[in-house]
Amino acid sequence: MTGEVCGCPPVMNRDTVWVTDNNGAGVGNVHWTCDHIYVLAEQVFVNGGDTLTMDPGTVVLGVSGQGRSEVDVAVNFGIGSLREVTYEHYPAALVVARSGYLDAQGTASCPIQFSFFGDPLDGSVGLDVTGMWGGLALCGAAQTNTLHLDLSFFGAPFFTTGIGTGEDRIEGIVDLSGQDREVYGGNEDPTGSSGTLRYLSIRHGSTNLGWTQFGNGNETDLLQLGACGTGTVVENIELVSSADDGLHILGGLVEVRRVVSAFHAEDAFESDQGWQGAAQFLLGIQDTVLAHATNPPGPSFVYDAEGDDVQDNNMDPSSEPFCLPAMANLTLITNGAGQAASYHSLPGGDWLNSVVHGVSDAGVEVQHYLTCDGFNAMLPNQYGFLTLRNWRVWGDEENQENVLRGRYMGNYGAQGALEGWLTDSTNIIESVLVDGEFTLEDGLVLDGLDPRVQAGESVSDFYLPSDERLDAVSFHGALAPNESPWLTPWSYLAHIGVIQSDEIDVDGDGCTYVLACNYDSEATADDGSCDFTTCGGCIYEWACNYDATSLIDDGSCELESCSGCTFVLACNYDADAVHDDGSCTFEECSGCTVINASNYDPMALIDDGSCELGLAQSCDGDLNGDGVVSTLDLLDFLSVYGNTCVD
Repeated sequence: MTGEVCGCPPVMNRDTVWVTDNNGAGVGNVHWTCDHIYVLAEQVFVNGGDTLTMDPGTVVLGVSGQGRSEVDVAVNFGIGSLREVTYEHYPAALVVARSGYLDAQGTASCPIQFSFFGDPLDGSVGLDVTGMWGGLALCGAAQTNTLHLDLSFFGAPFFTTGIGTGEDRIEGIVDLSGQDREVYGGNEDPTGSSGTLRYLSIRHGSTNLGWTQFGNGNETDLLQLGACGTGTVVENIELVSSADDGLHILGGLVEVRRVVSAFHAEDAFESDQGWQGAAQFLLGIQDTVLAHATNPPGPSFVYDAEGDDVQDNNMDPSSEPFCLPAMANLTLITNGAGQAASYHSLPGGDWLNSVVHGVSDAGVEVQHYLTCDGFNAMLPNQYGFLTLRNWRVWGDEENQENVLRGRYMGNYGAQGALEGWLTDSTNIIESVLVDGEFTLEDGLVLDGLDPRVQAGESVSDFYLPSDERLDAVSFHGALAPNESPWLTPWSYLAHIGVIQSDEIDVDGDGCTYVLACNYDSEATADDGSCDFTTCGGCIYEWACNYDATSLIDDGSCELESCSGCTFVLACNYDADAVHDDGSCTFEECSGCTVINASNYDPMALIDDGSCELGLAQSCDGDLNGDGVVSTLDLLDFLSVYGNTCVD
């Protein structure tokens, strides 16, 4: 993900371009390229009528805030207290105002990356690092079910400009210029586009600006989509380590596809305010150690499905566009949370063919504390526009025997009715993922997971999506079985080992670089998956660390560990040495090796000719009597060898 694959210079070699809001003028019509690192110095806007274009491989970093202060204020007639957080210098964020446009199209081999100023982008920052900058927000002009900005009921949209014309402000953003560029909604352009987002990785963000007296937080998420129209394109997006939510959809008609959202303090996904778009192939991962919402404190879910802001008195339930998205193929993974998804405040839609893994209590919770809550949305004799059909639910290892399809959370004891509805809709307790378990320690990955389903063709024709905005696929969950996951080539999570799976050639795509570890001679197009590390090693037989299984030389070959004296008669001869290093010595082990010599040295290994023998009175072997045992004595012996001695 450093950019070289698509012709960009390495991240460490790029120069820095500081980006400001230009005193309210925004960035203007500008083109960002991958040979720079763009640092957001403050909350930066793409103003109405302007277009910001980003090339594949572009890197955008946001600075953290300075001078943070907070105050709690008791509110009369409220449920709790109001908390306000201000900054001397607000954390950086990128906000697209209504009628502004962000053209950020990365590729499968070269994604666009967003993170905080100081992230080396080398995978060393832990998944527990959150809230380091603001995030990305798009403000559209489609519908919402909110009131006007002043929350005046008698000035509500249905009394004035019509149902769905309410407005709101993107959470966690303060337009210091006073232009209200963070406002979205109004239903003036339901088919419009706020941008085209493809192959984006957004990490380590979210800004907390407190909460209302009704407990509704005011914080940015990694990606907020406020009343975006049908022309907005959001696909192949990665959201990692938010201090709040990963993806938050607030009203509008936007459609999202292939989004992975993981390791947030609150929810991986949240939708509300009358969203009537579509979503398919969403993968959410929650670690219960990291998932602790603090703004305000409360439960965290992999998916928080709301319908409106009834808890904040910011809607009229009798005259609103209800939240009715088309939903299919979600995979919601947790490692022990009570429930993976929560449905409340009149959420609607037909939610199909999804997977829950790792819960300790139930696949989903459905709330019933208000007369316009999640359970009411499911009741056939009330709203009846919420259905969950053909899900597969599995628990964590410790609580699997007691896991339910759904948990009724309310005041009227309807657990049996909820379970009955979910059972009748073919929601089954069954383990279907290849590997849904993962392990983190101090924010680092110890053991990854394979979130694909084990087998396909598990969805009958009866449960195939009929909405034309959804693909009619016959498998459960966000990832097809027996295929390389759609996020593997480009996602940060795959690069650091959270997502693990066998690489499989899909539709002729693969690694076309002949020197790569996973070179595929049959691939017709490179998919960015080339691997140059797993088969690296010393490929030269002359080296001490030669590895016959290595395919690529990684520069590690060395001769030192197997070098030494290879001369067998040397004092320091090394039987294990392969290469002679010229260190052979002959002096320290030299001496007289003749046992009968007067100066015989039992420690000597090499005879140096210094033996002192002298002449003995009786010299054994001196057959000819010349005082020396030599070959002449041997010849004499041989000349008579075999003769019979006569007395």
